[in-house]
Amino acid sequence: MEMIDRWIKDSLLMKMLTAASKPEIYAGSVFCNLIARFIKYLSVAAAGSFFKLLSLDSHWEKSAVNRSRIIRPISCAVPLLKKGINHANRMIGGSLLLRTSLRAESLFMERPLPVLGCFLFFATLSSTALKALFSSFTLKALVFRLILLAVSFAMAFINVNLERLLRTSILAEAMCFMIDESDKVIFKAGSGIRGSAFDKTDRWLLAGVGTIIGSFYYFLPAITFIKLFGLIFLSVLIYIKPWCGLYLAVFMLPLAPTAYSVAVIGLVFASLLLNCDKFDMDMPAAIIPALMFMAVAAVSAVFSVMRSESLKTLPLYAAYFMAFYSSAILMRDRVILKTALFFQMMSALLLSAYGIYQYFFIKVPTAIAWVDVKQFPELATRVYATLENPNVLAEYLALAIPMALGMLFAGEKLGRKLLFSAITGVLAICLVLTFSRGAWLGLVLALLVFAAIKEPRLLIWLILLGFVSPLFMPSVVVNRIASIGSLEDSSNAFRVTIWIAAIRMIKDYWIAGAGLGLTAFSRVYRDYMIAGTPALHAHNLYLEMGIEMGVAGILTFIWMIIAGFSRAVNCIGKDTWHSFLLAAAVGALAGHLLHGMFDYVWFSPRIVMDFWLVFGMTSALAARREEALNEGAMA
Repeated sequence: MEMIDRWIKDSLLMKMLTAASKPEIYAGSVFCNLIARFIKYLSVAAAGSFFKLLSLDSHWEKSAVNRSRIIRPISCAVPLLKKGINHANRMIGGSLLLRTSLRAESLFMERPLPVLGCFLFFATLSSTALKALFSSFTLKALVFRLILLAVSFAMAFINVNLERLLRTSILAEAMCFMIDESDKVIFKAGSGIRGSAFDKTDRWLLAGVGTIIGSFYYFLPAITFIKLFGLIFLSVLIYIKPWCGLYLAVFMLPLAPTAYSVAVIGLVFASLLLNCDKFDMDMPAAIIPALMFMAVAAVSAVFSVMRSESLKTLPLYAAYFMAFYSSAILMRDRVILKTALFFQMMSALLLSAYGIYQYFFIKVPTAIAWVDVKQFPELATRVYATLENPNVLAEYLALAIPMALGMLFAGEKLGRKLLFSAITGVLAICLVLTFSRGAWLGLVLALLVFAAIKEPRLLIWLILLGFVSPLFMPSVVVNRIASIGSLEDSSNAFRVTIWIAAIRMIKDYWIAGAGLGLTAFSRVYRDYMIAGTPALHAHNLYLEMGIEMGVAGILTFIWMIIAGFSRAVNCIGKDTWHSFLLAAAVGALAGHLLHGMFDYVWFSPRIVMDFWLVFGMTSALAARREEALNEGAMA
């Protein structure tokens, strides 16, 4: 890797780009001075406003909780709650499952291949024996099982510890290169007990567990077996290492059904509560308005016009808060934050590659509801990858691209910068192929915010790109951009009529809203429909929020955003890696919120979950910055 870095760094192209990117070229320019003065003016204006009390003071939430008359009686129950947590931990710690898992973990760290081989051998042997007694084999299945038995038997004699194994693996090297950390730190491979004896007791234990699991595999349907033992394995793993659950949730979010992500986030949140003594559980930024927002959602569900359906939606809001809180607590750790971003980038890259494949090879047909055929007859394909529709895919990518850009600027080595440049390019190409105009606008704002608060040099490149890009853009993209705001496009015209109806709905349901969920919206919308325009939602995040939760929902959400943004912007400092990531997260959220003015960006629970994860990340990064300032040195 170092040789590649030196070769790239010494190339003529890189020298030219490096020279063009030097701060000295732009520092002191009229353009940068205007941007700096504008940001300073906004800061001064905000500091003297009413919002200073509710958002800009980083310590107001702690003071509000300490002085609250409502919280004081609740705080009396804290010792009892701690006793309950300690009792639960003693029960879990004393269970055979956890003790066996901890012993297996220690042995796995020291001798991963013998442990895995012993387990797989007896699991395969038991399931094969049962199938031979009560069923039959095809020749192909029998050969496969015999090969698996031979391989697992051979693995039992390969003694190499996990740390050495990781250092020689391509995956570990790629991950370490991307996030600039050592494999030992990333995988925390040093937790095994050095010199742990792999004695007969351990072999018998693994043999017994493998035999039992192999028997279950034979008697249970494959899907039931995977769900049952997957839940058991994940519960134990996340209890021991909650950050592994966060990695899994971030990676699987756009690739798997929502229920799986919600289940994993729930396990992570429960593990944090049970292991509260092991983590810094200080209050995240904007937690009070976030709790107020959740309380308003609960009230809206209780008083919904479709109460049963709204109450079914309410657990999703609980999961959103769990995602926010888990992200805000766990991502304060540098390695956990970087590794979580690595898994997010890998997931977004897979998603984008599949979307590009859909466009150029599968050529998936575009549904009539996704495009005005008369306005864009040449637009035959809008990609959606594994998500519900092109707009949902675009919303996810518009949140991921600024984070990839933040990783690009946060890296110091040239090779890493080029890698994240390539990742950003792939994600951007897939975003273009969704043909989502709202997401394009949101990404532009995200880049402008990132450039304005952290990297003014990027504004020059964005302006140049804006002038040059029409020369090589396909006509369908240019026409799509030109149609932004045009009422000749039927989708834009429909939105206007839906927005008018939505405002009338808010006027009549402004106190508690019509209720959470699209079912409640559909029940009420038919009474306010204009010119027979059908709609699943209000095509506007804020109007939909007002319809579902009333004015209180909109106000608490805006309060939460202002509190989180102001805390984050105040914590952006010098050229440290986490300041770039913090600026990228703020930009991503700002772009998402702009897109929300033209579409209901919370239509998919997976996008809402991603929003709350990124919002929690801003709180974690801001807390890290404040801790570094209090210690008198940057991390």
